[in-house]
Amino acid sequence: MEIIKTANLTKMFGDFTANDKINMTVNAGEIKAIVGENGAGKTTLMNMLYGLLKPTTGEIYIKENKISFDSPTDAMSCGIGMVHQHFKLVPSLAVYENVLLGTEIEKKHKIGKKSFSLKIIDEKQEIKEVEELIEKYQFQINATDLIKNISVGARQKVEILKMLYRNVEILIFDEPTAVLTPQEIETFFVTLRELKKQGKTIILITHKLQEVMEVSDSVTVIKQGKVIGDMLTKNTSSKALARLMVGRDVLLKVDKKYRNYSKKPVVYKVENLTTINADNIKVVNNVSFEIHEGEIVGIAGVEGNGQSELLDLLTGILKATSGKVYLKGKEVSNFWPKKLRESKIAIIPEDRYAQGLCLDMLICENMIAGYHGNKEICKYGLISQKKMLDKLDCLIEDYDIRVSEKGGKISSLSGGNAQKIIIAREFDSDPDMLVAAQPTRGVDIGAIEYIHNSILGLQNTGKSILLVSSELSEIMNLSDRILVMFKGEIIGEVDAKNATREEIGYLMAGIRKENDDE
Repeated sequence: MEIIKTANLTKMFGDFTANDKINMTVNAGEIKAIVGENGAGKTTLMNMLYGLLKPTTGEIYIKENKISFDSPTDAMSCGIGMVHQHFKLVPSLAVYENVLLGTEIEKKHKIGKKSFSLKIIDEKQEIKEVEELIEKYQFQINATDLIKNISVGARQKVEILKMLYRNVEILIFDEPTAVLTPQEIETFFVTLRELKKQGKTIILITHKLQEVMEVSDSVTVIKQGKVIGDMLTKNTSSKALARLMVGRDVLLKVDKKYRNYSKKPVVYKVENLTTINADNIKVVNNVSFEIHEGEIVGIAGVEGNGQSELLDLLTGILKATSGKVYLKGKEVSNFWPKKLRESKIAIIPEDRYAQGLCLDMLICENMIAGYHGNKEICKYGLISQKKMLDKLDCLIEDYDIRVSEKGGKISSLSGGNAQKIIIAREFDSDPDMLVAAQPTRGVDIGAIEYIHNSILGLQNTGKSILLVSSELSEIMNLSDRILVMFKGEIIGEVDAKNATREEIGYLMAGIRKENDDE
């Protein structure tokens, strides 16, 4: 039975058509995947279904009833909820408080036969109702835990609970696995199947084709705002979907040439690096490793085991309490990001918007951010607008960055093209060393292929690279050696060429490889 139907749904922003006569149906109780490159119009379509945007033309039908939403509140009243890629939670509040935010339960008082509400929140009743919801969906989280103290995967469950508490029948997920580790992704799939079993309808916006094949019942492909494919998942393949999305065959695995770099000079050396957090806990504990000239060393691990803190130490955001970092024999410990870049260390940060780009600045300004003092652009403290725009033109062409307006802000770009701005900016600096954190997080398959090939291209020029990623396949495909972090320490090292997911998985769980000689 059809639960959602769109008829010639169109959304225009000025002269730009984001969605062009979209005709799509979603059946009740199915998991429907919506795939397409970044900027294809997937999120715009979902935002219309959720009441964040109003269609320019066309109709939306829910259970055969034509509807018109003015806000997400209208959508939720029709049984539609949305879990966004970037969670909308209050870190300082507890799980139950976030779930009921805006729909708080007030204490009731009775006098005789009359009852009335007091303007006091009934915390016990709120906790009870959220605990019952958690138990019903087997989410295995604690209703009273603070959001700031729980994992990313648990936070996603809180977002889902917010929607379930409001009795939605249809759940829309926008790139739900973009911030999850491999283990959390598997747990998320269990959650999706449980929701489906409970009668919910799921719409999944994603670019990860392996996940589409694993968990969805049907898939709709959108390209340049139009539906170009709609089929049952069992009747297609990852390669066929990639071809539809990008318009050409896409290499789902990079062509990596493995070499032994152990006899090459050491370019980057980390020695007994340690730091403590505000609670006096060693979040990075005695970490040591070396990276040789032209080598890619990957760091894997379940999120929350010190990778982010290690990156912060290496990129000048966090200060080490002990230990040293060297680049070509010169100490660069506790250098500020500006000084690191001057030392020829390029940085792709974990969060492109929080740490790598400024949404309110122009694309050209972001393209030189961190390098704006370079003499080729800046003289006597003044930035040459012409040289800045010339550089933008060159890098847009060299790195295949697609912009609708060169004079626009970074906020006008899709996630993949925003990430390419960082790639272009950092690679153009001709670094000796690249620290790349989550380089393909939240970007589409075409951009992933491009970024992976760009990283390998940089390696081929003899540059050294530290790659930290929660995508295990990315670490395994690009690295020459893989280090695994567990509870702030390097627990093991494997040769990437012969590594298996099982072997790395054991290390990620804190289980060291047995020594046969013992």
